[in-house]
Amino acid sequence: MREPYIDEQKRQRVIRASIEEFAKGYEAASTNEIVRKAGISKGLLFHYFGSKKNLYMSVFTDSAEQTAQALLSRVGELPGDVVERMIKLALTKLELYREDPDTWLFLADAVSNPPGELKREIRSAQAELTLASMKQFLTGLDFAQLRPDVEPAQLLKFVQLVLKGLEQEYLGRSDLASLDWDQVMKEFMVYIELLRTGIGSQRKPDRDSHMG
Repeated sequence: MREPYIDEQKRQRVIRASIEEFAKGYEAASTNEIVRKAGISKGLLFHYFGSKKNLYMSVFTDSAEQTAQALLSRVGELPGDVVERMIKLALTKLELYREDPDTWLFLADAVSNPPGELKREIRSAQAELTLASMKQFLTGLDFAQLRPDVEPAQLLKFVQLVLKGLEQEYLGRSDLASLDWDQVMKEFMVYIELLRTGIGSQRKPDRDSHMG
């Protein structure tokens, strides 16, 4: 069911006000506060979005699409090397976190702790977004430099796990705006170098074990 037409400026005011209010949690969020901050009547809010549930989903999908578009427009041309591509995407995401922490925190909370009545819809939308982002990640990717014993499918799964873990690490900190971003970048580069070079030392053959 499509939402009734709403002026884009007014819609963006509703989105921003909703992000702030839903930060309190879905149940605790007040539509009275949302309309007050957005400068519209409660009647118009429900005319546009129908219900608090529909409003939350609209804010989630709108925010997810906007952040994805911002990432693509900011990141530019992606390198073919898989690790270099990871670095560029992740650093660009960190820049966007710093510029708009409220939206990223809202999205992270919606995915990790979705309202019970919206869990299925959130999971479905998340799956679509993940598929689209992985297609973008794969475009033009060069697998020639992989170790011969590493399957591309294994690599992609590993990439997803690493990026998800790093996102949760930084988004799990309640006040992104207060982070020392230079330090965050240094930490991130250490993790990426570990990914690139591995953590195991080169083991020398144990000659004794082969003697007898």
